[in-house]
Amino acid sequence: IFFFFFTCNAPTERGYRAAQQAFAEISQSHNVNDTLRTMFGEQRRRIAESLELPDGTEVVLCPSGSDAEYIPIAIARALGASNRIVNVVTQVKEIGAGSSVAAQGKYFSTHAPLTGRLPKGEHQLAGFDNVTCVNIPARERDGSVLDAAALVAEFVRQAEEDGAFPIVHGVFGGKTGLRDGTMPDSKDSGRSSLGVVDACQGRFALEELNEWLEQDSITLFTASKFYQAPPFCGAVLVPKRIAEQVRDLPVPKPIAMFSSSGLGGFLTDKELPDCMDSWRPLLSNNTDIEGNVGLALRWEAGLAEMEALSSVPDTIRTQACDEWATRVAD
Repeated sequence: IFFFFFTCNAPTERGYRAAQQAFAEISQSHNVNDTLRTMFGEQRRRIAESLELPDGTEVVLCPSGSDAEYIPIAIARALGASNRIVNVVTQVKEIGAGSSVAAQGKYFSTHAPLTGRLPKGEHQLAGFDNVTCVNIPARERDGSVLDAAALVAEFVRQAEEDGAFPIVHGVFGGKTGLRDGTMPDSKDSGRSSLGVVDACQGRFALEELNEWLEQDSITLFTASKFYQAPPFCGAVLVPKRIAEQVRDLPVPKPIAMFSSSGLGGFLTDKELPDCMDSWRPLLSNNTDIEGNVGLALRWEAGLAEMEALSSVPDTIRTQACDEWATRVAD
């Protein structure tokens, strides 16, 4: 398992050693479930500390930036979006290939991380029906950058007119570094719409991250780009005001959303934060799945890198990125 885990993209020696130590701890544990629950809880705390998240921000751990797309849909259902959801995704083809598919509540692979190969013809996650996705490309056909703002505004207006609940994306750095002009906020603390910032590349200043969370934007993050963790190392940062509502509201319906054919194929109860305590029993019903060991190892590697960089000021990090990009372009 350990060898397979690192064959795709080896982390630095520091990350490798951190994951190796975590693997030894899990292997020697008398109760893997309890060990993973403690480990994931500690990882959420360390992520919050490394990113200097505002008090009350909650962290959901998930296999990748594409899988992370399922979480805003589940949150929208919790906030009362019982009708059709319209997910507006920007920079298609310059974000993860599975993101726009997952934003429809569909599988983007032949396998789910925890349950393995999908039954033939299985495309939609259980409980994720009635979700449509509007795809806005990053560029015109001639390669010039497309200004998505007007298109996004029109799709949101149309969704609201049709009685649908809009989830609006903004991408802060696609694969070629493009940044959308506006990072969307959530209206009425998520009651009327959700704003999602795709910051999966991890190339942002902490001040920018705080601005997004302050405007109630759910933020998608991975440690596997800028921070050099192995692939499939994601998280969803839930702003305080939205987290407080999720904590106080009933479990989103349909309940099938949490089955092994839904979110249960991607998450266990241990990766969820405190604001989703009421969701945990539904995911813990998947008795065939003991724990998401691979995700725990990947996050140990990612956190080793994040913590090693935590003392470096944003200005120096940004300067280093700009210098590198300039030299590559030249």
